[in-house]
Amino acid sequence: MISRTLFFFLVGQWKDRWWRVIMQTGLGGRVVLVTGATANIGRAIALAFAQEHARVVLVGRDVEAGARVADLARTRGAADVLWRPTDVTVEDAVREVVEEVGERFGGIDVLVNNVGGNGPVAPFVETKPEQWQADLDINLRSTLLCTHKVLPGMLERKNGRIINIGSMSAIIGDPHMAVYSAAKGAVHAFTRVLALEAGHSGITVNAIAPYGTIPENLHEETSSGSRFHPESGIFAQRLRNRESEPNRFSRTTAVPRATARPDEIGSAAVYLASDQAAFITGQVLQVDGGVALT
Repeated sequence: MISRTLFFFLVGQWKDRWWRVIMQTGLGGRVVLVTGATANIGRAIALAFAQEHARVVLVGRDVEAGARVADLARTRGAADVLWRPTDVTVEDAVREVVEEVGERFGGIDVLVNNVGGNGPVAPFVETKPEQWQADLDINLRSTLLCTHKVLPGMLERKNGRIINIGSMSAIIGDPHMAVYSAAKGAVHAFTRVLALEAGHSGITVNAIAPYGTIPENLHEETSSGSRFHPESGIFAQRLRNRESEPNRFSRTTAVPRATARPDEIGSAAVYLASDQAAFITGQVLQVDGGVALT
């Protein structure tokens, strides 16, 4: 007769293994391309897929930050890691990296269109057309280009997951970020239309709309182009001054915490890419702490 201690130990081991079986994401060995993977949300998404033992392709512009994330992805368990500095607003650059991934891995199973950002934060009437174009390029054009190059391979294989990172700015609007909000709104609309076009080929297309996602460590989790970069980021200055100046952008959430953590967006992306989410498409998942309710 086994002791009570041994009995509960065995039960605990069985429960742990059973939980791991039913929560299997099916992402092991899958090829996942993440744009803007060098900082904040993109970094967290890439590392979340690495923990699922996916083969992770990292795309961004900051060479040093990208190398750091690549090393972290390997230590987190990625089956393979490919880091390529790339400007995803340039068509030829996108084509080259997609072709390289195809030659090395045979294709892309999951595309995460994460790269995004915004120019100066100001009332729309004070902005200039050249500033609008920059916002449209990094948020919308990048999503269109990457999807346009990756989608044919998914259609051929009749399988794939596309996850676009939108924003709560597109749903509730953010003052002084009119063009950014409009670009993210276009990303949401594109998500729904593409879900209809590609669904019959076994491809799901969804978006995640984060709210107020701030890196926990601005020095370690940002890149040179990040809005939260300690020296150059347009939001970093506001974080430093938030006690001395009113915050026009802060909204009330329905939970005690005011902002999201990057790893929470990473978990949402893993779920939407997983086998468990195979019947979910055309959706915009709000990771917002209930801010839209208040």
